[in-house]
Amino acid sequence: MELLVEAFLLGLVGGAIPGPILTGTFTEILKSGFLKGCRVIILAFIAETIGALIALYVLYTLGLSKLAIQVISVGGSLVLFWLAFEVWKIHAINIEAKQILSFPKILLLTALNSGYWIFWITVGIPKALSLDQKLMGGKFLFLFLFELAWLVMTFTLAFIFFRFRPLLQRKSLVSATFKILALVLVLLGIKTLIGVF
Repeated sequence: MELLVEAFLLGLVGGAIPGPILTGTFTEILKSGFLKGCRVIILAFIAETIGALIALYVLYTLGLSKLAIQVISVGGSLVLFWLAFEVWKIHAINIEAKQILSFPKILLLTALNSGYWIFWITVGIPKALSLDQKLMGGKFLFLFLFELAWLVMTFTLAFIFFRFRPLLQRKSLVSATFKILALVLVLLGIKTLIGVF
């Protein structure tokens, strides 16, 4: 059950971290309206799910031992601590950048995003494989919950941007929100380390 909660929390935080997908979503909303912004989210969701499935397939077929998964998980906890540090520093969401994203561009951004792959290889996949050892099909359930939470958070931010854009320009609110998300990442990193030992 804990791994299911972790999957959802990781997805929520992942969906909230500013990057090219949120920027492209906000740009589409400004240019063409809310529904066009949602299209960017759906395309990113498809691209990121494909990438996660590829990483899951590769690592699953390698038949990693429990020790190998634990070693990778230690690296994953360090990645979570680093992400927490980066998220802690966020004080604003850039809503001025103009970046239109097509599906091929989103696929390319996903394929070339080293942070995405590092996250999935060191954090997501080991947790998914651990859940798979406890539940039949657990690896897919982990991926589903992560992506669902990512989708919920990204749609929520898009809606807030569409309806309440000034909220995203309030540095105190944005900073406090990201500090809370950073603390969630730290707690998940600590829990990952405790789970290894």
